[in-house]
Amino acid sequence: MNVREFFLIFLVVTACAGAGCGDDGPGPAATACFDYSKFDGTTPEVSFAGEILPIFQRSCSFSSTCHGAEAGSAGFAYLGPPLSEQATQAQIDAIAAQNVGAASRAPSGMPRITAGDPANSFLLHKLDDTLSCGDLECAPDGCGAPMPFGGDLLPSAERDAIRRWIQQGAKVH
Repeated sequence: MNVREFFLIFLVVTACAGAGCGDDGPGPAATACFDYSKFDGTTPEVSFAGEILPIFQRSCSFSSTCHGAEAGSAGFAYLGPPLSEQATQAQIDAIAAQNVGAASRAPSGMPRITAGDPANSFLLHKLDDTLSCGDLECAPDGCGAPMPFGGDLLPSAERDAIRRWIQQGAKVH
């Protein structure tokens, strides 16, 4: 290997370190920071009950030890009843009250969900595995694990639906 080849390999390895290059698995640097300048959150319109709640129920609230306990399990955000249960209006209201504008459990410096501003919604950093990106005060080590915990990231289409819902005001009605 000559000096030029070594230098090129060094540049590639250095550029990829911490940016998630070639690593699709979960972890602190598995995903590059999301580029909101290229994201249109205005269309299509997203329905909380029709699109977002089922994602939460299937991926986040399937047990009371995660995000399925209305009272909040160990300070975790409530994201709805299990998919096997029909959500009541009171449960839907509790989802909004515990998440939209509410402080995150981790000392992130941003709310769990900032209505109209997905880039400053801690939930999306957790879902996108971009915990070392943005203005997170807890980055890189104190933000907790990416979500869903211990599993693969949600498909990008589902994360984009959640992103659109937040951009469109995070309304539950």
